[in-house]
Amino acid sequence: MGGEFPVSVALRSIVRAPAERPGAPLVLALHGMGMTARSFERWLKPAIDRGALSWWVPQGILPHEASDGAARRIGYAWYVFDGDQEALRASMDQARAHLLGLAEIALRALRPPRLALLGFSQGAYLAGYVALSRPDLFSAVVCCCGRPKSEFAPDLAKARALRVMAQRGADDASVPAPLFEKGLAPLRAAGLEVVERVYDAGHRLTPEMATDAAEFLA
Repeated sequence: MGGEFPVSVALRSIVRAPAERPGAPLVLALHGMGMTARSFERWLKPAIDRGALSWWVPQGILPHEASDGAARRIGYAWYVFDGDQEALRASMDQARAHLLGLAEIALRALRPPRLALLGFSQGAYLAGYVALSRPDLFSAVVCCCGRPKSEFAPDLAKARALRVMAQRGADDASVPAPLFEKGLAPLRAAGLEVVERVYDAGHRLTPEMATDAAEFLA
């Protein structure tokens, strides 16, 4: 028997809002491939504990089998990539639509004075893409261990008001310096404010990175 059947999938999200600052700016924080909202929240703890920002940590929309040595687990991803750039854009657009829907919910329910994005690794590529495509909605973005996908932005000149922080580890083999600069150079050329930070780290969001990101976003 054929046909189409609607399927509903519940995706975990974590919201942290400081009680002493109910009107704090809200950051949508996007984890890396194979992570979960809960595992990324632990990495963000130094930033969350500062209490200056509200945080929404959504879980990726695609299940992803990950491995920690001999143990296997289910994590999540935001998009798929097989080397085809147009297919990548289409997959990122699906995640982008999901995140813009979350942003609309946040604006109605939490009423933050402004929205920002932070992403790690795969989440950084997506955060940069979404923020550059909607500078009217997001005031700032932090890309950690992943470059902004600036070549997918429709018009960088229209995003000049967007503040960008780009973080990378000096020993990050996944995002070497030339690849990182490939994403940042067009932003600078278009007149965007770009703050770049290099850390004594590999491919990981360290406590220092999390704290610096919170200071930048607040």
